Amino acid sequence: MAERLQKVLAGAGLASRREAEAWIRAGRVTVNGKPATLGQRVEAHDSIAIDGRKLRLERAAPEDLVLIYHRPPGEPLHTAGVAADELSATTYERLPKVRGRRWLPLSPLAPTDGGLEVFTTDGALRAAASRAAQQLTSAYAVRVNGEPTPELVEGLKGQAAQAGRSFEIVAVATLGGEGRNRWFEFELRRGHGRDLRTLLMNAGLEVSRILRTRFGPVTMDRAISRGRHRELEPKERDALYAALALSRPGARARHIKADSRSAGPSRPRRRAPAGRGRSP
Repeated sequence: MAERLQKVLAGAGLASRREAEAWIRAGRVTVNGKPATLGQRVEAHDSIAIDGRKLRLERAAPEDLVLIYHRPPGEPLHTAGVAADELSATTYERLPKVRGRRWLPLSPLAPTDGGLEVFTTDGALRAAASRAAQQLTSAYAVRVNGEPTPELVEGLKGQAAQAGRSFEIVAVATLGGEGRNRWFEFELRRGHGRDLRTLLMNAGLEVSRILRTRFGPVTMDRAISRGRHRELEPKERDALYAALALSRPGARARHIKADSRSAGPSRPRRRAPAGRGRSP
């Protein structure tokens, strides 16, 4: 994707856009051996030089990168408000570096919850997700200690509608468990994990784990272990944009690495036997 020359130079950290424009006007910059012009667009294969010295530039990441991340419960997004002796790794430290952009979370999880986080470099996508918060549904796997009756579970729908921060329980499914641990999947609209936790605790249920498994049309990939990530496939990304009634930016997505080195070596994940009280 062609970009303006001054934007490329500024994105590489060589100068501000105004300084880059001044260099171009002064004839200090060449593109493919010819004097550059203000506003000229360049592509990845173009050779750029300043004062005759060829530059090796990493171009800014595309605007529409979207990835899913398996966030461990309790992992902070960043270091703000976290004591140094309690901090091991933050979510942002585990995400891949994107030159000239920053990762924006879509509907970030509460600090105590884990599971699916969705990040993008597209500010318009983030804004659209906020606007559509009332319509999008999300799914959460919840582990409770105890054996709630079907009547108690069904009654939660009416209690959610009357809560201080009302939300809708669209559906509830039983996922099994072992001993006194029981897993349920709740599909919510206008609700978050923290709302669900409060509702269940008010109903006398002890909640030991909440994991988001779906956000809108994006479903958690079970092959991704905790602290790992992957970029959405084109079909997944298109489904997300379509669900938010948003057109994708003109920039064509560049694939990033499947995972960041800082996250550590990948380990195979074993499935829990059916009926065991493990994390879904």
